[in-house]
Amino acid sequence: MGILLTFDISFRTKRYSNLKNNPMALSEEVLQTIAYAEAHGYDKLNLLPPQQTRDLMKHAPANPNPTTVRQVINTIIEKDQIPVRIYIPNGDGPFPVITYFHGGGFVLLSLDTHDEICRQLCANTGAVVMSVDYKLAPEHPYPQGPESAVAATLWMIENAKNYNGIGERMAVAGDSAGGYMAIWVAQKLATAGVILKAQFATYPVTDHYSSHHASWKENKEGYVLTAEMMKWFWDNYLTDPAKFDEASPLRTADLSGLPPALIMTANYDPLRDEGKAYADKLQKAGVPVTYQNYENIHGFFGTGLIGQQAMQEASNFLKDKLNS
Repeated sequence: MGILLTFDISFRTKRYSNLKNNPMALSEEVLQTIAYAEAHGYDKLNLLPPQQTRDLMKHAPANPNPTTVRQVINTIIEKDQIPVRIYIPNGDGPFPVITYFHGGGFVLLSLDTHDEICRQLCANTGAVVMSVDYKLAPEHPYPQGPESAVAATLWMIENAKNYNGIGERMAVAGDSAGGYMAIWVAQKLATAGVILKAQFATYPVTDHYSSHHASWKENKEGYVLTAEMMKWFWDNYLTDPAKFDEASPLRTADLSGLPPALIMTANYDPLRDEGKAYADKLQKAGVPVTYQNYENIHGFFGTGLIGQQAMQEASNFLKDKLNS
């Protein structure tokens, strides 16, 4: 998907087996993931203007074997002009609800890029899943993205019954910048007295790069999502240093009272340490939290053997919390 580049996979395999900052050989699955991502330009997303990259991604081929759900509904939350895609599972219902936020560094990706992830979560958990096309930077800089994520979640709580869902039994979930959105929504709703059943974030953004977490240096290049790219994402999203603290969920002083959490990270990822730091801070605040670090790179969720293992763990967690 994106910019197609020619490549020699045997060269890639040899190259990545000898990465200087990785004394242990990467698994074949990880090597193939890196090669595929580079072949499709995922390691160069920051080299074009955001809209041009988005336009290129629209030409990606459709998923030939999408996971089956009972119904998929595309609609727009008219008050805030937020497109959403709602997945309804098989069965009689009513069903619990998951609000899902796609990744993309606050700048890229869409409902389409995360269609299969949402289908799998819907089928695996037996929950209605609402995928949210929250407002993207740089056209909509901080705090417009997270504010639209909150607005969509509140809308679904009020309107879940129209989709055979139960608004009072809701979890939030997301990957990367979408994990950031899920964490943000959980924090803001808890402050407003709205209780969610669970929160799930995989390799989430939790802190501005000015914190200089060690994994930013350790995994700064060679694993598709580079430190340079992540900095570009942040700089499109937020440039005012006075707002770095308020825009960083990890820097929130009090995390008590938040819903049970599952936080996943990828070992070869600039965001690894800030994800773990958020899980640690939740635990210190008395929030039930499960943390899992996978031997993979950013973006693996739902794909390959490791990604499917993570998908199953996330689905089991969400199903358990939504039905407890």
